[in-house]
Amino acid sequence: MTLLSLILVVLLERLTKPTEAFHYHFYYQKYVGFTQKFFDSSTKYMAELFILIWLAVPVLLTAIIQDSLGHGLTGLIFSVFVLFVCYGCPQHRQSYQHYIEAACRDDKQACFRYADQLGQKLEDDNQNNETLGEALVWVNFRHYFAVIFWFVVFGAAGAVFYVFARNLAKYSELEEDKYWLADAANRLLAILVWLPARLTGFAFLFVGHFSKALPVWLSELLTFNNARAYLIKVAKAAEPVDVPENDALTEPCLKLKLAKRALLFLLCVIAVLTLTGVI
Repeated sequence: MTLLSLILVVLLERLTKPTEAFHYHFYYQKYVGFTQKFFDSSTKYMAELFILIWLAVPVLLTAIIQDSLGHGLTGLIFSVFVLFVCYGCPQHRQSYQHYIEAACRDDKQACFRYADQLGQKLEDDNQNNETLGEALVWVNFRHYFAVIFWFVVFGAAGAVFYVFARNLAKYSELEEDKYWLADAANRLLAILVWLPARLTGFAFLFVGHFSKALPVWLSELLTFNNARAYLIKVAKAAEPVDVPENDALTEPCLKLKLAKRALLFLLCVIAVLTLTGVI
């Protein structure tokens, strides 16, 4: 059922434009609103415990429903629905499409705006700036690779756990009433993405320039460094890009193609492991 759910969701995500009710943010905001009174900074000394309890409610609810439905057709429909809700990010897809259109008409201001929406990090001193392609590598990991990993490991409940933890880490830094959760939420997220980042990096080197990317992948394989920086290093080695400075299209397109090839590779690995009975 895991493999079938993945195949159906990947196809649906490419062929449809999900409405609000089919996106994780809708359910996340509903849950945050329902539990808003518990976000009290006076309990900040219990941040870790609060996060685990707060995440346990939707995760256990999802697991109970999945278990009660079993592995038949209704169970498959529920599994596909949950994964579809958690998988991908329509807002980023739309921003990227707008970026491509702006780049084609050479609208640099619009390109900068859409790149910012895609999460490209730019420093004031222009040193260690991310390219848009590198930002897209991270976006694809957060919204595709990591979701698939936790779905394969723990089913629909695993996908819900990761997505809610990811969003809590993000919004705890942006919203004042959740600032006291930021450190604990980011530590949990760092733990959740450590192994998926290494597996995703392996997929990058396998579908990219293997001999150049392998030393980079191995250099920090067992360290607990920043997952974003680690994946970007591996992606840069796996897909070297040398384009003119005024070329705003080639680099992000090449990095996105690398991510798509890596995703296809991981799906093939999951299929083989499923058919051989390993998972």
